[in-house]
Amino acid sequence: MTAGGVRRLAVLAALTIVVTGCGTDDKPKALPTTAPPSPKTAVGDCGALRIAYDPSNGYEASAFVIGALARSELECDVTYVKTTSREAWRVVAKGNADVYLDAYGSPDLSETLAGEGGPVTVLGPNGIRGGVDLLAPFFMQDDGIVAARDLEELPADYFGSVTPSISTVPALLPLAQSFVDSQQLDFNVEDYVLTHPRAGMGDLLQAPAVNDRNGSSAFFLVEGPRAFLGDGPGRLSIEIPGSAAGLCRPAQAATLCSLADFEYLKIVNSEFADSRSPAYNLVYNYWLPDAQAATILELVGLSGLDVGEADVVSWINTHEDVWKRWLE
Repeated sequence: MTAGGVRRLAVLAALTIVVTGCGTDDKPKALPTTAPPSPKTAVGDCGALRIAYDPSNGYEASAFVIGALARSELECDVTYVKTTSREAWRVVAKGNADVYLDAYGSPDLSETLAGEGGPVTVLGPNGIRGGVDLLAPFFMQDDGIVAARDLEELPADYFGSVTPSISTVPALLPLAQSFVDSQQLDFNVEDYVLTHPRAGMGDLLQAPAVNDRNGSSAFFLVEGPRAFLGDGPGRLSIEIPGSAAGLCRPAQAATLCSLADFEYLKIVNSEFADSRSPAYNLVYNYWLPDAQAATILELVGLSGLDVGEADVVSWINTHEDVWKRWLE
């Protein structure tokens, strides 16, 4: 059998493994991966570069920073591949995209797909930190709701005749259920996308402020960059214990099953990692210092959590001293 055949069989085998759970403590497992290839002298032109991103998140500026630079500086033929945070690992593993720059990490998938000889290579963090928060409209603070323990003491008629619920996106449904079960709350867990079919995490992050303006009580479990979480205009962050993730059992292996803060990761197809493409060197070296990560996220915020390539051009034009190093 050829090396290509062996790799294809490895990919198929990896993609058919069913992963049944995440860690049971409040700290995410370390990602079990092999060391990525170091950048080498590029051979040939860049050619095609397929960058996966999740358009429903609204904050994946990394994809467009790299895409714009690859096109302008390396003359790559850049295409963007729409996916979801849950499916990104598989999209890259199958070779349907070369890179995904905002993976929140899954120890189970990493063990399955990014081990020795696996179809995915993990290149490390991109410099932006993320987390998970339980958010509510800000006016609910006036009702004494600031922490998980306050949810146990809600007046029986606080939501009228409706059972309280926590809304979230499909990727976080198991985590929301774990929180409800661990706190023994008489709450429902609702899939936000069922009632908002075209919505994603970007919409969910803005939902508390919408409810605050409407005076409508609600709870939302959200994931995103730390800059977009916590208390803010129209939103209240409710303190919840990290141990509330302990009962989380993901329905799909890529589901986030931790309440601990994390670093967004760069993952690439392993054949791309071995290609000696100049685009690999760019992706390998891409990392945002704290100050620049904050600047990028300001641009994302100004875009209304609907960031695109045009939104990052101003940063590229004014930060040549930062990105020039990524091309070395």
